[in-house]
Amino acid sequence: MKSETRNTLKKAILITGAAGGLGQAIVNKCIHKFPDFIIIATDIDKGIPGLYKDPVIGMQMDVTDETSILTVRKEIEDRGLQVWGLVNNAGVSDFFPITEKSKETLESMYAINTFGPVNMLRAFLAHLIATKGRVVNISSESIRLPTAFHPYANTKIALEALSVSIRNELALHGAKLIVVRPGAINTPFLRDLHHLKERIGESIYAEYLHNFANEAPKQIRRISEPDEVAAVIVKALAKPKPKQYYHVNNNPFLKIAQRLPNRLKDSLMQKMLKSE
Repeated sequence: MKSETRNTLKKAILITGAAGGLGQAIVNKCIHKFPDFIIIATDIDKGIPGLYKDPVIGMQMDVTDETSILTVRKEIEDRGLQVWGLVNNAGVSDFFPITEKSKETLESMYAINTFGPVNMLRAFLAHLIATKGRVVNISSESIRLPTAFHPYANTKIALEALSVSIRNELALHGAKLIVVRPGAINTPFLRDLHHLKERIGESIYAEYLHNFANEAPKQIRRISEPDEVAAVIVKALAKPKPKQYYHVNNNPFLKIAQRLPNRLKDSLMQKMLKSE
């Protein structure tokens, strides 16, 4: 990207994981909040290009595939656009015993949830520095209390640790990174938990997975709609001086549990998993 043409480029906001749920809500909020920007909605879903119309451009992209990301970047630059805002929303969730799952299954989850945002940042770093733009990484309130059978929380803990380092690197060039940490959202991720018992299958932990499937939904408390979370994400994008962290629908139980001694937390978790 030539420096002399930067001032003529139109600014864009790129959202990953935009084929449905929270991603679609973010796109719709951005349309109204940023009428002078082009909104780029990306997803691994092949149907994404036909899902949106002007002023949104839908592009198929895999956040774990550098070639896929660079192809999208080239198309964006060929259109005379420059990414000012990057919302790393693409993610996957599942519930399973970490000690039983294959290396490939775990690596795939980390590749999307943890390293996908890093891949996007690396590809669009020049854009973000040139525009003094901003990045929003979507984390999860579940990082407060990692549990058995829920590796999703672990991938988000890793993402938040990376986000601290990246935030300080970007700040050296005037760009900003914000972490949004939502609680439970009414999306397919949450519905997977309610149907966990149907997918337990053969496992040395089958009895405990059944107990987890019974007890974990009781701890969720209030559930946010995607629009509520999207509003906070767009607020973080729009604020001239955004906070480093935004919280949506925090569960008071998790706030308290986070402060307990580790031995006590483990004891309570074991009690839940062994409940009759």
